[in-house]
Order: sequence, then C-alpha cells, then structure tokens
Amino acid sequence: MTLETAVEDGAVSVSVDDTLLARYDAEPAGSKPGFDTLALPPGADTKPGENLVVSSPHDHPWHFGLFFCQKLVDGINCWESEPNAAAGNPHGYAEAGEYDVRTENGDGGGASAVIEQEATWRTDAGEDLLGDRRTIRIREPGAGDPGADDEGKDGYLLTWEQEVTALGQRRHLSSETLHGHYSGLSLRFARSLREGRVLLPDGRDPGETSPPRAASGPAARWCDYSGPLDGRPGAAAVGDPWSAGVAMFDHPDNGGDPVNWFVMDEPFGFLAANPTWGTVETLEEGESRSWTWGLWVHSGTPDEGRVEDAYESFVDSA
Repeated sequence: MTLETAVEDGAVSVSVDDTLLARYDAEPAGSKPGFDTLALPPGADTKPGENLVVSSPHDHPWHFGLFFCQKLVDGINCWESEPNAAAGNPHGYAEAGEYDVRTENGDGGGASAVIEQEATWRTDAGEDLLGDRRTIRIREPGAGDPGADDEGKDGYLLTWEQEVTALGQRRHLSSETLHGHYSGLSLRFARSLREGRVLLPDGRDPGETSPPRAASGPAARWCDYSGPLDGRPGAAAVGDPWSAGVAMFDHPDNGGDPVNWFVMDEPFGFLAANPTWGTVETLEEGESRSWTWGLWVHSGTPDEGRVEDAYESFVDSA
C-alpha cells in the first residue's frame, strides 16, 4: 500500500492506493476544523472507500464529522456555534491557525500521515478563551496491528493528541447543559450506522445511549460503535447487512480514571470522549491540559478481543 497526502483549498486528503481514507478541513467555513471523511480502506471486505462519518448534517450543521470541541468555557457555548450565531446569541468558536502536513515512517513499519495545527478558541465578541494545539496521525492500514489479516485490509489507526491552554485569565471547562454531556473528541456517524451496537471492555453495560440528555456516560478505556451499512445486494443482505464502525481509545497516560463516553445510537450514531463529564476543570492562565486519544476505523463488527488487540496496538504506538 502507498500512503499519500494532498492539500487543496485548505483541506488535507490522505489516500491509500487511490482510495480516500480521510479528509481534514484545516481552513473550515464553519466554526471548527475537523474531518468530513473517515473511510474504509481499500480491500475491506465490506465497502472499500465508504465514508463512515457525516459533516454539517442538516439536522445539526455544527457536527463536523470527527472534531474536537470543549463545549463550555466559562459558560460560553463553543459547541452550538452556528445556531447561536444565527440567533444573535453569545457563543465561542475555533479560529483555525497554521497547519503542517507530512509523512513519517514508523519504527514498527508502515507510514503515517501527520497533521499538526494550532487554533484559538474565542468568543464572538473577540475574547480569546483557549489556545489549541493538535497533532493527528493516520497510520497506513494494518501497520502495527497484530490482529489484522495478512493484507491489513480491515482497518487503520488514527491518533489525536490534543492540548488546550487557558488564555487571558483562569478558565473553567465543563459540559453539563440541559441537552446532555457531549463534549471533547466527537464523532458523528453516517446515517446508515444508526441503531448500532455499542461495546465496552470487560462486558460492561453501556447503559442509556439516547436521547442525549439521558445518555449515561460509562467510563472505560475504550468504546466501540459498529452499525449497518447500506448497499449490500442480493439475498445475503436480508437480515445481514454489511457493517463497519469506529472504536475510540483513551490513553492511560491521560491520567485519572478512564474517560466518560457520550454515546447515541438513535436518531443517529454519535460517540465522544468527554473528559469534563460531570465535572468542572479549572486551568490557571497559561496552564495547559492535554490528552491522547485513538480511533480504529474498521469494517465488520469486531468482538471484544479484537478491539482490545487494536487498543493495545494504539497504546504501544502512541
């Protein structure tokens, strides 16, 4: 496989053998940079090239595929920026800054596309709230994955290193609102993946997953969401559609207890690692907080052992 990157109109594309794996909007027209494409790799046994996320859906145009957002900063809503802007209400947003794109060869073999970017979270009135630095690595499919098949064709790993820094004064980070605890590294799934299966380690019950204000937010080192794909032809599709999904990983060096997962499976699939679930984190001026998360984009519906293998590969490589 050959991993390639390209930049056009402020969007970074990562492809393998002419199949688009991921596209990151580094110069967004919306309120936050993020990925509008996370697709299955070439050779996947379901639908190679199928995009598993949706960006700016008509029902929630402030969902940007895969994206990071600290929902509340000093009570300023940085999440629902678009509807608040339309209504003339105070809100926050991310001013995207400079970015760099390169390709690296890993110690364990295989190449990675690396995207580094800075951003500034500020209010609509122009007050700077948080500095933002992120480093995102997209590994060649199968690279360093001990559970992959011989061609490494069933998935790939994306790592997201995120740092936020309080600007101007002490800042308070939180996520609790009437509508639920969504915040952090967040992923809006493609429409066919609704009513998916939610899997946690050690047989843990994920609890309530919908509606958002009822989501129970289980804490665990990883969470996998797998759901049905449209398009499987013939009799085999009856009661047995293709499937795919994404497992999200919380790195043990993030500190403290495992992260809380905000999960929805209806009316659409959504998954977020929320480090401020049920708490308020205070950063003094100039103080930073950082996290490392992983995502395993995969075909099929993996069992717990398969997700655990991918998680261990993430920990070893991050």
